[in-house]
Amino acid sequence: MSVEIASKDKKPKAATMARAESGRRYRGVSEEVRRTERRQRFIEAGLDVFGGRGYHSSTVRSICASAGLTERYFYESFENSEDLLCAVYHACVQRLREHMLAALIEAPKEPELMARIALHHVFECVREDPRLARILFIEVLGVSARVDAMYRITVEDFSSLLVRLTKPLFRNDRLPAPLDADILANALIGAIVASAGRWLLMEFSTPIDAVVENLSTIFTGAIRQLISVADAHSSSAG
Repeated sequence: MSVEIASKDKKPKAATMARAESGRRYRGVSEEVRRTERRQRFIEAGLDVFGGRGYHSSTVRSICASAGLTERYFYESFENSEDLLCAVYHACVQRLREHMLAALIEAPKEPELMARIALHHVFECVREDPRLARILFIEVLGVSARVDAMYRITVEDFSSLLVRLTKPLFRNDRLPAPLDADILANALIGAIVASAGRWLLMEFSTPIDAVVENLSTIFTGAIRQLISVADAHSSSAG
């Protein structure tokens, strides 16, 4: 498709060129759709390569070979391999989150049972795809300040989700001081992350039921203690 210009001495404006590119179609598929598909292929290749040989042992060339695409297309979507790592990490987090929430939708609204079901599905997801587990719990650690910040934000997001899920346990929105729901949730998420990373490094040698049982003990103890403290505070206030 030709691009119309006002003067043959002037190049088309960038916006005009972008519109022309996005309007081009190949076998009925627009350039925008093909670009999105190529980006997804690189994310899948990143999961395979970073999750297999490790981030620091990977190169852009190895990612391109896995994706079956050239470096030209890599730099169309990503600035560098760290940029791709962030995209792969976000995809893994989303997959884990969806896996867990899908299980909780059908779960009985009993806190201790919900905790056990959520834990079981998290660790099932980890065991089913060690590549995902390696990226979530190992490969993103200590890469750069940007990746560290992304990791911390993700932990905070899961902590906030845990707070929202447990809020119905209490008559009041806030726990009696000095207890803090955000700190407690962050500690519980930390227990999951540490246990999952250790389980991966041990090549899942511990049965999943044993891992879940031990973590459930921590969650159950915390839930019962919080309910007890909240009830005692409510009674004294009343």
